[in-house]
Amino acid sequence: MKLIQGALLAILILVLGLTALSCKKKSNPVAPGGGANVTIDIVADMGSGAFGASPVTVNKGQTVAWRNTRGITHTATADGGAWDTGGIANGSTSAAIQMNTAGSFPYHCAIHPSMTATLVVNP
Repeated sequence: MKLIQGALLAILILVLGLTALSCKKKSNPVAPGGGANVTIDIVADMGSGAFGASPVTVNKGQTVAWRNTRGITHTATADGGAWDTGGIANGSTSAAIQMNTAGSFPYHCAIHPSMTATLVVNP
């Protein structure tokens, strides 16, 4: 009987562990993972210069991440909804987002809407 209970306990622990791993929240569901080709620094808490240089230009297919160098949480959220990094804590970098569509993409911080910039994706 103790052998069966031990086996059931081991199976339960395994199932709970696998469930926990599969339920981790991703900061961005379209991120391919790994390092980004381009990282944009968040350098201020307000205004149009908050995302450093703007516009930043990348090529179609490249990945972009945002690094928060400020003391409070920020996001990088495309105005048209093409991407949203989710919250990026101070000292953290967002997941890399692959830019698969050419164009000019204005974006902002969803927490601080006065923070704005533009990402240009070349074909």
